[in-house]
Amino acid sequence: MNTKRFKIRKSLILTCARHFLFYSLFLLLVYNVFNYFLYKRLSNAFPSMDQLLEYQEELKAEEFSQIPLSHSRQCSFVVFDGEGRTVYATSREITENIRAEDAELINEYYGDSSYSVYEKTNAEGETFYYIYLIQEEGDAGTTKLVASCVLDADGQIVEGDLFPDKQSLTETELNLVQGFYDANTSVGKYVYQTDQGEDRTVILVSPLINAENYEATVNRVNQLWLAAVPVVAAAAVVAIVLLIRNIKKSILPLNQTMSSYRGQEGFQVESTDIPVEFQSTVDSFSQLVDRLSAMQEEKEEMYREKQRMIADISHDLKTPLTVIRGYAKAILDGQVPEEKQRRYLETICGRAELAAGLLDSLFAYVRMEHPGYRPDKKEVDLGELVKEILAERYSEVENSGFHLEVNIPETPIPFPVDVRLFRRLLENLLGNTLKYNPAGTTFYVSLEETREQVILVVADDGVGIPPSIGRRVFAPFVTGSSARTAGEGTGLGLSIVKKIVELHGGTICLVTPPEAPFHTQFRMEWDRPGS
Repeated sequence: MNTKRFKIRKSLILTCARHFLFYSLFLLLVYNVFNYFLYKRLSNAFPSMDQLLEYQEELKAEEFSQIPLSHSRQCSFVVFDGEGRTVYATSREITENIRAEDAELINEYYGDSSYSVYEKTNAEGETFYYIYLIQEEGDAGTTKLVASCVLDADGQIVEGDLFPDKQSLTETELNLVQGFYDANTSVGKYVYQTDQGEDRTVILVSPLINAENYEATVNRVNQLWLAAVPVVAAAAVVAIVLLIRNIKKSILPLNQTMSSYRGQEGFQVESTDIPVEFQSTVDSFSQLVDRLSAMQEEKEEMYREKQRMIADISHDLKTPLTVIRGYAKAILDGQVPEEKQRRYLETICGRAELAAGLLDSLFAYVRMEHPGYRPDKKEVDLGELVKEILAERYSEVENSGFHLEVNIPETPIPFPVDVRLFRRLLENLLGNTLKYNPAGTTFYVSLEETREQVILVVADDGVGIPPSIGRRVFAPFVTGSSARTAGEGTGLGLSIVKKIVELHGGTICLVTPPEAPFHTQFRMEWDRPGS
């Protein structure tokens, strides 16, 4: 009876691993594709002047049709020349409602001057609107009052030199001064020159970003994830069917061989068709067959057959195990091939992490934005809690080449906080400092208690935050390498910080300008309980 030597080349575990890997890569692809389209949809839901200015080359070349926002239903814009003539408009409606002379009433994007409007009611119940034209001076963040005027409730200018050519402002003009086109849209302008040196003014009307609009948009976008369910389910069915088919195909030769032996046709199996995991089963069955056959021979022949069988089994085991071990070691050592394998592994690892992060951040932000969310507050010594959190990160700060300066009083400061959320608040601020500043930067934390307030100041003397981003630093999805928000994140880090402060009944602001020697300074204030 012949027994073939086994040179096993297949592996059931590797077959399952390949299917799992392919399915995981497919899920990752589906996730990235859907995430990309959802991100684009969310971004396009609230077009901004920043998005329009990404196409400055097209604006200067007056190739307006090449600008995606010119085809967007979410916004519209109009371009005027230096003499007030309309050069381009995305819709007839905007040309009917926005005139060239209205441009002087609209705040200029990236401009040094801006309008500020305050509504006040006097003792007689009369309502007045105070409009100021403020101009920034230099890089120090100082401002000066250029002109002002006062409007009554009917829009009549009762005093001031701000609009010398006007006797009154209409409701629409007053909205434009405040940066609104109507109740649901905002308006802004940008002044530039074409490639031929001609003056141009572009006015953009886009949806107003508020909590209600943003939450509604996020809910609509999240519903699109339901479209991924049938795709993933179909892929799972296909993967399961293929896996079952491959498993059956792998063990079919073994089943056929055992069936043939029951039919007294001999035990013959093609070793290359048997998974390596079934080698012990095949070997055991082969041994049984050989031993039953050898019992009919003389003792000496049985002994020689036994020795030959053991040698064959040892040889058959050594060959596949050596190959498997060698290949595995080569992969672990980065030899197959290292320059491509490392690049692909690093790419897969990085994308997995950003996302886990924008989600973890987006989930945390959306969860805290929910009206029914309540922090789990417990009264603790706030000073000790801050020290504990900073102590946990001290090694990281020191190893990164940063310095830590703490000014916390020894007197206990009892305060009700959600410890988990407060930990995240400090870690977000510290993480921004470590991520966007050079080594040698000092991270400063100061805690102060007054009669009526508890004040926490977090600052650093790093690169600082540009004024263009500083004005919107707490808004969702504001990013920028020097903004110290999310960098390449969601831009939700400081939004989450602001929400945590508010959930604890406090306020936070970016101090402008920061106190010396700081370049970035956040100030958080809470009213003392019972004050």
